Amino acid sequence: MKIAFYLCLLTAVLHQPNALANQKIEIQHYEAQNLVSSGQILSLDVTLSSIQAMCHGKLIDAHLYQDDGNWRYEVQIRTTKGQLVELLLDASTGQLAKPTRFPASCTPEKL
Repeated sequence: MKIAFYLCLLTAVLHQPNALANQKIEIQHYEAQNLVSSGQILSLDVTLSSIQAMCHGKLIDAHLYQDDGNWRYEVQIRTTKGQLVELLLDASTGQLAKPTRFPASCTPEKL
C-alpha cells in the first residue's frame, strides 16, 4: 500500500513541471514596455487601432502573456451592438489568432 502511495506521489511530482509550463503567465507593464522598445511586440495601442477597424467597440480588458513562446494579447471588447467579444491577438503582428475570423457581432469602425 505504501509503495502505491509513493508511486502516485512521484508521478504527480514528475508531471507538475509540465502543468506549470502550460500555464499562461501575464507580465508586468514595465516588461511589456521593454518588449515594445526592443521590437519584439507591437504596443497595445497600435494593435487595438488595427483591430478597431474590423471590430469597433470599447476596450473592456486586456492582458499580455506568453503562450508556447508566442506573445499574445487577450482583449475583451464591448461591440457597438453591446456584445462582449474576446479576441486572442498575436502581439508581434497584431493579427487575430483566435478565433480565426472576427465574430459576426463585430462591425467595422465608421469613418
